[in-house]
Amino acid sequence: MEQILQDLITLTGLSEQDSQILRESAPQTEKWADEIVKAFYDTLFAYEPTARVFKEGERPEREITLRNWYLTVVRGDLSPEFWRWQWIVGLVHIPRGISNPFMFGMMSRVQQIFLHKCLQEFDPPQAEKVYSAFKRVTDVVAGLIAEGYFQNYIIAMERVAGFRKSLIERMLDMEIHKMLSEARANRESGRPTTAP
Repeated sequence: MEQILQDLITLTGLSEQDSQILRESAPQTEKWADEIVKAFYDTLFAYEPTARVFKEGERPEREITLRNWYLTVVRGDLSPEFWRWQWIVGLVHIPRGISNPFMFGMMSRVQQIFLHKCLQEFDPPQAEKVYSAFKRVTDVVAGLIAEGYFQNYIIAMERVAGFRKSLIERMLDMEIHKMLSEARANRESGRPTTAP
């Protein structure tokens, strides 16, 4: 996980300055927690494919979790433990049926709401600064969750099937080459490419 985190931090440009910007703006951005949490779960519960991942009566508990996560982010409390937990979230999503498209869609929704609030509350240069810091952090979070989902899925397959990762990677490589060849052949012939 450490190398993936470092890659994401480097490629997004996340820095300690972002944590500082978030800490300085926290007295204002903390006030948006309830609005963001409500919009997040209203969206999920209004869309049948995402609504069905929840158990009856679970929403209040999930709202507390999201609120705590949001406050941690906007306070710039980006400890090693915070990053490790984002990785574990990917693992938690697997049995719940929370796909990466659901996660990316909702992270985008949170970012959009946060941007809208920044534009309402701050002058344009400050809004850009605060939003950019938030976006870099949440992009790293999304990357860790997605990669945690993928890596943990592979590890679980290894354990269940008793295959070593190197064998799974070779098998996947052969199948991916076959799928790419089929896609190219379909494109060249004008046939529609089939998608899962």
